Amino acid sequence: MDGAGMGHHWNIMTIKWPDAWREMLAWTIGGICILALCLIATFPYTLLQNRLVAELKRATGLDIRMAEWTIGLPMNVEWRNVSVSTPSLDPVELAMVQAKLGILQALNGTLGLDVLVQLNEHSARSSVVKGTLTAASLSLAGPLTLKGQLQQVELPKLIRRYVTRGTLSGEFSLRADSDPSSPNVLKPEGTLTAEATNLEVDQIPLNNGKTLSLTFNSAAAGLSCRNLVCDVTQLRAEGLDASFEGQGQITLQHQIPNSQLALTVTLIPGPGFASKAAALGLPPFPPGTPITVKIVGTLAQARIAL
Repeated sequence: MDGAGMGHHWNIMTIKWPDAWREMLAWTIGGICILALCLIATFPYTLLQNRLVAELKRATGLDIRMAEWTIGLPMNVEWRNVSVSTPSLDPVELAMVQAKLGILQALNGTLGLDVLVQLNEHSARSSVVKGTLTAASLSLAGPLTLKGQLQQVELPKLIRRYVTRGTLSGEFSLRADSDPSSPNVLKPEGTLTAEATNLEVDQIPLNNGKTLSLTFNSAAAGLSCRNLVCDVTQLRAEGLDASFEGQGQITLQHQIPNSQLALTVTLIPGPGFASKAAALGLPPFPPGTPITVKIVGTLAQARIAL
């Protein structure tokens, strides 16, 4: 009797336990969904987007304007028709900038953003910059990291003053820590590698007041930055007009366009260089003869010294 009774009792437990488990799981999932909906509904999107724009302006010295911004689900902030400019550079027009907030990070008081920048409204796969921004706090006080990729970006949209054709792909990584001596200042360090194809560089200023244009099949560049000084780890290009290799440093300034250039470039003229040189009153450099030049000045007002 006792054995049978115990067995009967055990069978009752095995029948009812799955029902209890399903009920518990349903309540747990429901609670998580309610918590997520409350977080989405009450999250201070306006404060976040204002802080992001203000921090970008402060860190880069750029003037950033947008026609409109909206909130998407689950936790997105989206800006459309964004203009980025400075007094010394032509404005860059961005079709859309989207920042998707990580819910789990926000619950822990940290910041995790997946950022998507779309330069061309009609192309979702090209002229795109993707990145992930993480920070120890929602206030962006640091430390913070930014990693991302450039996918077939149309260079004339970024630097139309100097580039009339070309596409750029690459990747970047940035880390910024708080400076103990200046709590409100972040000390950045990072790397950038990029490659361009079908590149046409125009309006290259010469000492005689004229400008030179050069066409390259491919070009590559690399930077390694620390303490506001970027070492050029790679700088090369090849094409019918010429090929070149370079090295040097870029000293970053708070106003990015005012960053100082100190580059040495060895240019090897190609078959297409002779006719352009003659038209500009330059000496007749035979193809294959190396020419070493200095690129100095600022990013906004670079100049070449022979």
